Amino acid sequence: MTTVSFVITVYNKAAFLADVIGALKAQTGTFEREFVFVNDGSTDHSWDVVKAETVDLKNVVLVDQNNQGVAIATNNGVKAASGDFIKLVDADDILAPYCTELLLKTALDTNCAFTLGISGEYEDKEDIVFKNPNNASVKIFEDPLYMVIDEGYARVSHCLFKKTYFVDAGCCDERLFSQDHSLFIRLSALGQLSQVFHEVCVSPKDEPGRIMNNEAQVVHDATLALAYHVQDNMNLTQYQRHAAQKKIVSRVWKWAKKVHGVSIFSQEFLLFLFVRCGLTLSADKLVSLCAIFRKNAQVRRP
Repeated sequence: MTTVSFVITVYNKAAFLADVIGALKAQTGTFEREFVFVNDGSTDHSWDVVKAETVDLKNVVLVDQNNQGVAIATNNGVKAASGDFIKLVDADDILAPYCTELLLKTALDTNCAFTLGISGEYEDKEDIVFKNPNNASVKIFEDPLYMVIDEGYARVSHCLFKKTYFVDAGCCDERLFSQDHSLFIRLSALGQLSQVFHEVCVSPKDEPGRIMNNEAQVVHDATLALAYHVQDNMNLTQYQRHAAQKKIVSRVWKWAKKVHGVSIFSQEFLLFLFVRCGLTLSADKLVSLCAIFRKNAQVRRP
């Protein structure tokens, strides 16, 4: 029987964990389950909550580490997992009861090693309502990497993938603090991605401790993940590489204008213009451009 390993990285999420773990316990489906929790150096009582809330669960793996960032914590969690499929869960996200069952069915029906659903948000947990997923539409992407480059996917609780696929992709990029951007880019680059268009999880709309609240960190990691991928992979199609370069340079120009007040006479705008006209920049140059997101900002790196 197929085994799904739920991998939950935890950093100062004590207030959310009881509900998160409650949603894990409520997952429907006949698959075998394993629960891997990684404490990424929490300074609150998150780890005590995890231990208390998982007493009645079987197949629980606890990994305790110094704070190293979500990418490294995710890789360590997957490394400790023994399941065929990995279901990542952010430690403040609530899964729909059918989440894993629906994603697993979609993965098997489409013969894709990587699949995702729709992620929503909530303001008050009492108002969370998940609708019946019957007849949800499904799509298989012909060029998953281009789609991910174009859309800029983030978050992880709405996706499911084979562990072997994750390892083959090189895991999350540990040169970055966050995990989601490099995960989507690397997994999609292997060429198998399907999506079921139905909400499978929700995140708190306003949670002060979330990485996504630090705009500089988010844009930095999303853009640098893409630049690193270009640098590491010389076999990208011309279409994919052009899309990646265009996305990187566009983000750099928009950030430089918005945050640093540069003009159309700046290097950032000129590069943006020249790339639009067909200029190809080196991968090293694309990586170096991402330094602008760290300028006068609080951006963590491992």
